Amino acid sequence: MTLVYSVSMLSATSSAAADSPTASPRKRKTRESEQSGEEKLEDLLTSSKSKLTNLDISDIVNYANFLELSPETQQRLCSMLPSTAFLTYVHSVSSTHPDAPSPQPTSDTEAMDVDPVPPPQEEERSPATLDPAVLTSPFFLSAAHTFQDHLFSSWLGKKAASDLERFLAGARAGTLSADWKDEVWARDHAAPSKPKRKQKGPLDLAALAKRGFLQVGDVLAYRRTFPSLGVTVEKDLLVDTVHPTTHALCLLLSPGTTRALPAPLLLTPTYDDKTLLELADVTDVIALERGLLDVDARVSHAAKMAADRAPFPALTSPPSGFAPGPAFALPGSARHAGATTHAEDAVRAAEAEMKASIATRAWKAFTVYRRSSDSSSAASAMEGVEIPPELALEMGLLGDGTGNDRGGRGRVATLFYLRGCCAGGS
Repeated sequence: MTLVYSVSMLSATSSAAADSPTASPRKRKTRESEQSGEEKLEDLLTSSKSKLTNLDISDIVNYANFLELSPETQQRLCSMLPSTAFLTYVHSVSSTHPDAPSPQPTSDTEAMDVDPVPPPQEEERSPATLDPAVLTSPFFLSAAHTFQDHLFSSWLGKKAASDLERFLAGARAGTLSADWKDEVWARDHAAPSKPKRKQKGPLDLAALAKRGFLQVGDVLAYRRTFPSLGVTVEKDLLVDTVHPTTHALCLLLSPGTTRALPAPLLLTPTYDDKTLLELADVTDVIALERGLLDVDARVSHAAKMAADRAPFPALTSPPSGFAPGPAFALPGSARHAGATTHAEDAVRAAEAEMKASIATRAWKAFTVYRRSSDSSSAASAMEGVEIPPELALEMGLLGDGTGNDRGGRGRVATLFYLRGCCAGGS
């Protein structure tokens, strides 16, 4: 109510100022000269660029300016104020309120108050009874300042009114609603997603050598058991060289079923043994396993494939309870080229799973052994010096005959683990 009164009084004072003959004769802008009095007043009360946003509101809305208005305008403004703004206001408390005064007892204790209580008379609201202190009260000025804020924020213009009307109409029809505050908060405070790291190349043995997970002088110990054949294949391979450009490995291994490498080769990298075999340009761990098994010659390629297919029944026999689908009922000439059966889909899925299983088995079958910094320094210092086997065993350069005879190298990890470290960037 107070805010409405402030706007009305601003309208009245602005109209009076516009109609006053003592207006400044300065030259107006062309746009203002073409506006009528009503348009100027509307622009003054609704535009965010109004002069009312830059002045003290109490300089306009005050009792002195109120007295300068016409009697009709004063009476209209008084009708917008509450009854507490007039000197004739009498404080009263409802009879239902706990602080209401108790009714006075009557002489007739059996009398009943059945007559209707007349409504309270409305206080006189006239300019003569208006309390001047109302226009300077903090409550009235706070409402006037709120009007200035709304005016500056363009909340009183036509666009704001149309937006509000459109929102109210949509809210009533159920086609428009405000977002939930939880959803807005989650959208504004969403954690930035980290871009996925692009894989620069395939994760093969060359990638491990490029990142330093495989080094010259490392021993790759292979071990795998084939239960169907009752054979356990074990063989050590020495990383002889790494290509400087492609990072392909050149590996040395003993022929036949011999597992261990020659002891002098493990101590002296320049040792030349004509009986050793060489696997050159090795980057694929599956191809490395096939070549190693060919050298061992106890597990044929067909036997290895049978062992790899054993865990996947879909590759050896059709699924139990299989019912031919609609594509089976069609003649071969009428069958769609892209149509597949459930059995074919199952076989393809099993083949993809078998390929992944073969690769995983190959990565897990190799374990990397590497010299520590101290043993590497000792081996380099003794290069070219013939060391008796007893002394080499005492110095820890050879194993103890229990399968750890790898020239003093300690276990690092499996190739499967190192591949995970290379993929994670550690």
